Amino acid sequence: MTEQTYAIKAVGDWELDVLAIPFGTKDSDGQWFDANTDIMHEAFSTPLAVYQHGVSQGAQSLQEKLIVVGKTQAGTLTKQADGWHIRVVLNKAIDAAKRLMDAAKQGLVAVSSGSISHLARLDIGNKIIPYEKNRPGRIATWPFAEISLWEQGGGNMQPANRFAVAMPVMKAIYREAGILFPVVDNVSDTHGVLSKMKRAEVLALQEKSKQLLKKLNRSK
Repeated sequence: MTEQTYAIKAVGDWELDVLAIPFGTKDSDGQWFDANTDIMHEAFSTPLAVYQHGVSQGAQSLQEKLIVVGKTQAGTLTKQADGWHIRVVLNKAIDAAKRLMDAAKQGLVAVSSGSISHLARLDIGNKIIPYEKNRPGRIATWPFAEISLWEQGGGNMQPANRFAVAMPVMKAIYREAGILFPVVDNVSDTHGVLSKMKRAEVLALQEKSKQLLKKLNRSK
């Protein structure tokens, strides 16, 4: 899946219908969603709508200023034959939202979903493991915490990559946007996955979260 421009339609005045979680289509990492993927839709019924994930290309650092392009409409997250759809109402006062609306009319808006790393899971040969980017497999659990939109071209990132960030980082992004973060418990460890993770990997994830939070605080 090199593009997802087909996944967005302008359906009203500054309103978009977005196929945010498409079923059965592999991304550039060889990963895909299906009808059994748990997106924790009850907790994340109105995921944060931002411009290009609020992070720089490669997800190594946060953008200097998070751009919230609009709001997802409560009650519009629905599971359909081709995937999970949601409606996004763009903010007319935001320049990026204006560019998105123009691009949407031409079918040139990209979409990508964001999640929380320690809650996400991959299914590799019927074995559930913690989420790893660049590892092919079915996405078994993907808490749908954030949806990103951006226009194609102009040096923007490619849309065929999903992003999973640490919980403290996602909470900070919500806080920066002025939106309450849902109360979310850890996914039950029925497969003994978390207990098998090496301590070094956990510590590395915590350190990465700290560094990203420091960058966020310096940008304020």
